[in-house]
Amino acid sequence: MHLGRDLWYGARGLRKAPGFSAVALATLALGIGATTAIFSVVDAVLLKPLPFRDAERLVVVWESNRAVARESAFAAPWNYREWQTQTHTVGAFAALHNRHVTLTGAPGDPGPEELLSERASAGLFPLLGVNPILGRAFRRDEDRPGHSNFALLSHRLWLRRFGGSAAILGQSIRLDGAAYTVLGVLPPGFSVLHSGVDVWLPLALDPDDPRGAGLRYLEVIARLGPDVDFERARSDMETIGARLQAANPGLDKGWKPVLVPLRQEVAGHAEPALLTMAAAVGLLLLMACANVANLLLVRGAARRKEIAIRVALGAGRRRIAAQLLSESVLLALAGGALGTALARGGMALLERFGPANPPGLARASLDGRLLLFTLAVSAGAGLLCGLAPGIQALKSGLNGALTEGGRGGTAGRGGRAMRNALVVFEVALAVVVLIGGGLLMRSFERLRAADPGFQSARLLTFHLPLAGGRNAAPGRRAAFLQEVEDGIGALPGVRGVGAVNALPLEGVGVGTTFALGDRAGPPPDQRPMALMRTASPAYFRAMGIPLLAGRVFAVSDGAQAPPVVIVNRMLARRYWPADNPIGGVLSVDAITGRTAEVVGVVGDVKPEGLESEDWPTVYNPYAQAPAPTMAVVVRTARDPRLLAAAVEREVHRLDAAQRVAEVRSMDEVLAGALAEPRFNAALAGIFAQIAFALAAVGIYGVISYDVSRRTNEIGIRSALGAQPAAVLALILGQGARLAAAGIALGMAAAFALTRLMAGLLYQVKPTDAWTFTAVPLFLGAVALLASYIPSRRAMALDPVAALRHE
Repeated sequence: MHLGRDLWYGARGLRKAPGFSAVALATLALGIGATTAIFSVVDAVLLKPLPFRDAERLVVVWESNRAVARESAFAAPWNYREWQTQTHTVGAFAALHNRHVTLTGAPGDPGPEELLSERASAGLFPLLGVNPILGRAFRRDEDRPGHSNFALLSHRLWLRRFGGSAAILGQSIRLDGAAYTVLGVLPPGFSVLHSGVDVWLPLALDPDDPRGAGLRYLEVIARLGPDVDFERARSDMETIGARLQAANPGLDKGWKPVLVPLRQEVAGHAEPALLTMAAAVGLLLLMACANVANLLLVRGAARRKEIAIRVALGAGRRRIAAQLLSESVLLALAGGALGTALARGGMALLERFGPANPPGLARASLDGRLLLFTLAVSAGAGLLCGLAPGIQALKSGLNGALTEGGRGGTAGRGGRAMRNALVVFEVALAVVVLIGGGLLMRSFERLRAADPGFQSARLLTFHLPLAGGRNAAPGRRAAFLQEVEDGIGALPGVRGVGAVNALPLEGVGVGTTFALGDRAGPPPDQRPMALMRTASPAYFRAMGIPLLAGRVFAVSDGAQAPPVVIVNRMLARRYWPADNPIGGVLSVDAITGRTAEVVGVVGDVKPEGLESEDWPTVYNPYAQAPAPTMAVVVRTARDPRLLAAAVEREVHRLDAAQRVAEVRSMDEVLAGALAEPRFNAALAGIFAQIAFALAAVGIYGVISYDVSRRTNEIGIRSALGAQPAAVLALILGQGARLAAAGIALGMAAAFALTRLMAGLLYQVKPTDAWTFTAVPLFLGAVALLASYIPSRRAMALDPVAALRHE
């Protein structure tokens, strides 16, 4: 009964103060909306269960060897088999290996298309508890070498390429020139460790195949046995690893299995960024609550006589505090409703402008969980906002309230102290958010200035799938690629054309073990690993990758010519630290029996991201190792996008059936590599601006209100001879003290908290001196400016008018 009356009375009071209500409502809506939007992503990626049966019992098994700086390496096939045989704690295993394939020969074939495939053991789908929505999964007898030409389609590919027709079941499609029978279609959005997989194929693993001896290329997923906890399984697998080291030291010396919960592996790199953003919006919400609490305190101070009269007429102070609290909760619930609409818009912006989606982001939605979260946040915000006015109401004295504020009165000390404390708290939070945002923005600037190892300006790229059609044969691939390079190179505005099997910044790609052929090296299963690239002769010049020694490939380095390779600077320095590598010999294990002469050394390029480490890299001439898919790069004299249509026409002139895929500029590839850190920095910058605005408004509001309440005092000081400069110093001093206290508190908190951001920063320390100096100076200057505006008003007061002020 009391609650309903209090809410009605609170709503009527808010309607009578539309300016106050609008400002408070907008402040809370902004804080609650931002919090809800970020929580929706955190919930989808980090909190919601994975869409697998008993997902909390799923783990990923990597191999680790600290001696070679490999913490999460792929598993060796022989070890994968031994784990299954020897474990007593893991109920089931499944292995995966992904690579790109070229689709041709499908019903209604529009031409070759490059797809991301995942080769998986037949046990994967029962292990996950996932069934196709159409057809069936692989059987064990279909997961054998020589008997594995079967395929499962992703839901996306099924709709896009086959029109969602059930008639595709049992039909034959061609992948890399081989026929595969379609067995089924997987559920929408299905993925395990990699998103964007188009087709799933049987792994058909033979651990005893000598071609795979010593190679580690499997991703392994396992399910813990019944009543087995994670620590017991980890200990059991480490014991097995020790036995394998003793039984097969050539393969396993220094290597051991490492278990990681699937949830942790899937969340991966997204977790630190999401938790940082969640902490930032939490601080913004607290700042919004502090701002609204200050507004309510000011409003409560203006209503002190009204409240005192109600107390004098018999209203209990607890009833008064409850009424004020209900008013703030009502305000917060209205802010929460508006914040929900803002959150929906924020989620759309995150999806549209954010980087490549973190795993699980597609499941983010305004569902019942999120609405309950918003309701809880709104109620909590209302209680926080109403706490200070409620306490003030309980402490207020009846006589003081009836006499305070008259001629010669000053603002109550208790109310002023509470408002000042809230401003100090607000400034401290702003310092933390501003420093965090500053660190991320400086990190992004450093990352953007990093050298990728090539020149991206005026560079067009496209993928050329060559595994299907008349260009599928290895000999024909090399001839056709040369025709493409010659044809495009003759176009007006083209300055160079080259090709490589894997573009920089697009992933590690294919790797190989190798040995220095002119020295006594380790056995094959203990050799070092390098990335393997296949490049055309003009690739390095077209990309702007510098030649450091020797020569680049020549047209004469054909299939019948002596094998040659080019190595990057990292490999040359590591394995020829004091010698000239030119003329040296490498045995490249990925190409059986191939020993090649090193003819050149080129600069390092970033294979994955600008923040990633360089990798030892071996380049092979394309004619000697023709890959099924090549990325062609075209150096132009103007905007490369203007030549995109002409380049496609030239390829189709040479072969009308040849597909051209992913046409874009290299600047777009570079922008994609920067998308996530750019988005993090932009979001942090927005949060920092909001924090800055809230802190400035909070300081201005408190000082402005204090000036209005001290009008009589200022008049007396002026009448007694105080100069305007003294009045200015009085008011500015109050603002400076509040800002200084908040900045000191915020600096201490930021010094402790920003260390948690170390994983998100590139070449910037969490205690970066520039950021920790610039933010306090900037915020201090803004605080003085916010104090100066009401100070000017106080200086302009006429003493006589001020003494008459009520």
